Amino acid sequence: MEPMVQKKPYPLQEFGPCLKEILKEKQVSASELARMMAYKSRNSIFRILCGKGGHGARRAFYERLMQEDPLCLDDGQRERLGQALEISRVGLKNYLDSRAMHELLLNRGAEPAQKALRIDAADYYPQDPDFSAAISAMARSQRVCLTILSCCDRAIFDALRKRICRGDVRCEVKIDHMIYTGPEEIVRNIAAIQPLLCCDFYNAYCIEPGVFSRERESIYRSNCIYAHVQDEHGDWYDRQLMLIDKGVFVPLRRMATGECNPIKTFFDRDLIRTPPLKRMPGGDAPAGDGLARAERCRRLEKNRAVYAIRLGMPVSFVQADILAACVKDSFPEAETAMQDVERMQEQRFENCFTRKKTSHTILPREAMERFARTGRLLSRFHALRSCTPGERVRILQNLRKQEERNPYFHLHFFTDDFEQPVTEMALYEGVGTLMTMPHVSDDLPGDRAETLVTHEEFCARYKAFYLNDLLKRHAMGREETMAVLDELIETAKNA
Repeated sequence: MEPMVQKKPYPLQEFGPCLKEILKEKQVSASELARMMAYKSRNSIFRILCGKGGHGARRAFYERLMQEDPLCLDDGQRERLGQALEISRVGLKNYLDSRAMHELLLNRGAEPAQKALRIDAADYYPQDPDFSAAISAMARSQRVCLTILSCCDRAIFDALRKRICRGDVRCEVKIDHMIYTGPEEIVRNIAAIQPLLCCDFYNAYCIEPGVFSRERESIYRSNCIYAHVQDEHGDWYDRQLMLIDKGVFVPLRRMATGECNPIKTFFDRDLIRTPPLKRMPGGDAPAGDGLARAERCRRLEKNRAVYAIRLGMPVSFVQADILAACVKDSFPEAETAMQDVERMQEQRFENCFTRKKTSHTILPREAMERFARTGRLLSRFHALRSCTPGERVRILQNLRKQEERNPYFHLHFFTDDFEQPVTEMALYEGVGTLMTMPHVSDDLPGDRAETLVTHEEFCARYKAFYLNDLLKRHAMGREETMAVLDELIETAKNA
């Protein structure tokens, strides 16, 4: 079997420079390309190469180039040109933000799998050939306190999740992360830290541009990890790893210390000027505490504009009597809580469809078809019974009525070619963006994990991505949405 060759990432270029580079690779001049494509004037090609003209002209040229294929482009070159066309349309900053938002939805990094994060000092620590091995060694200790400065590389946080967030890890873990939250980096940095974002032991603090001096800010952006560790014998030691290149750490020598953590003491002085990036909104509550979670959702939703990405039928779309019946049938011993469930659901349901604030929800069509067939809700209550066919019809018919008549309620389905997300996100305008993932670790059982990102710039970027990318490019139009709802109602009737 031939060894796999890692694909080199394409340079991020606008359409003109990208086309110019491909012409050079093909050893074809602009004049020759104009003749191949039967352009009357080669100026049209030169204008595109120079970045002149509008997006419509570029797109028309691109589509014709793809169809006629005079350059015999390979798949990589076609992909580069498609990427470059989108960069020219939205600008490099917006393109990078959009790509990072897609990474958040899919809960994965954009780059192909890379080699292990290497520690470039085998003479110091021969037992720790790479970052994962070093973290595994720390995880066998009694206590690990990490202070991370920048280091916003997805591979680092994937390694931390796999080595620390495991059911067999018994050590006490605390991570404080100083993260740069300038507008040019905020979305990509949050995409990088996503593996740990919902962990209660992980705390991220915002280093805002202009708050600290240039020299002090450079310390916070120095790509260092300080470890303060109490080993299995009760002794304390410190280690420092500095990220000096992509995937390469250099360590300082292991230093024996007492319980005092001088590095953390130094950075604690600045915490008053570094607001937290996130809040834990009850997401670490016990899996059975559905009432507490529903109350938290009710407070977040109340009279606010909402821009939500859901993975299935939201509980807030369900009539109160239907949800109460499902809970009563599933938990007959909890009869005293039924009134609380029904009262709270009435408030959520009424707010969902009567608030005078814009509400958008995008759902995967496949998930809604599954609900129409099975009646399974996207619920926090474990062992909740499925909705009956009659209950499903009522829920879906109400959604269709609201979509048809309610000017504030908007339901959308992802187009079939859009890769189904695994992360739920919902912006509650003025409060924050709630991010929900199925689990924090493959090795930890249980319910979903979530956190509320309160950073205003991130929330603004998410809203722009939602309106300008998801709704315009990856969501069905209103007529198609109504047709899908009709199909879902028929499916529920025949289930």
